[in-house]
Amino acid sequence: MRLAVLEHEGAALAAVELADGSFTTIADREGRPIRDVAELLKQQDWPALAREAMKTGQRLPAGTALLAPLRAPESVICVGVNYRAHIAEMGDTVPLWPTLFSKLPRALTGPGAVVELPAAAPDNVDYEGELAIVIGTGGRDLEGQEAWDAIAGFTLANDVSVRDVQFRTGQWFAGKTWEAMTPIGPVIVTPDELLDLDSRELRVHVNGQSRQLATIGDQVFTVTTLVSYISSIVSLRPGDLILTGTPGGVGVAMDPQKFLRDGDEVKVAMDGIGVLRNTFHTSGRPVELEDDRQTTVVAGVR
Repeated sequence: MRLAVLEHEGAALAAVELADGSFTTIADREGRPIRDVAELLKQQDWPALAREAMKTGQRLPAGTALLAPLRAPESVICVGVNYRAHIAEMGDTVPLWPTLFSKLPRALTGPGAVVELPAAAPDNVDYEGELAIVIGTGGRDLEGQEAWDAIAGFTLANDVSVRDVQFRTGQWFAGKTWEAMTPIGPVIVTPDELLDLDSRELRVHVNGQSRQLATIGDQVFTVTTLVSYISSIVSLRPGDLILTGTPGGVGVAMDPQKFLRDGDEVKVAMDGIGVLRNTFHTSGRPVELEDDRQTTVVAGVR
């Protein structure tokens, strides 16, 4: 099953994709439209609602714009240093435990959105294609099969990182949660359609040039391990989003470094999910800091 949020007549509508590629809207038991996949997942019988929508929902016009499938998740949890090739390119060691950080939900944006390079730090913006987990039933202290069963589906993400801001301090939050700079989408695909997940390739192209390519099996910590570990720390709730890390090939690791520039197009793709495509645009005048301290981007970037 493939779930999405589409914009129709000025409103956001949760929808399910049909076999022909069209979408039909999903309503709750009272017939009210559901606006967000996160809202849908909070319905105990959400799979049944989606299946019924495939038969009786309003078919949306062809070409209706896709929005971020999760518009206001309660939590956005991210994982660093989780692909062996990326660890190697940065000269890091394989971690014993998952490296976690968070983003604010307002950092998210959708497929096709134009992402503004920040005026405060426009010259060190990096792409990071990722597979993302969407939590369904959630829970606490999940293990093994129950961790897998807690997953409602998977989507794609671009963990856009403002590198110089990221490394001003030992905490990454400021460089990772820039407003409307983390695209997700285009759809959420349920786990039954991705049972061979470890063999699937995650691909990232910048202006048509291949930058990142890896199978999900290159991850140090599997999706079920991540769900289990995070749920030991905090209860996971329907609609929570977990970004599972990026493969080798980020711009900061190249010689010379290749950061994003005005007009660049980044595509994050995986067979079975689709293509998350965004363009980048230079925003307004740079913000001047109070002093002339400079931040150097160094090895060890996640």
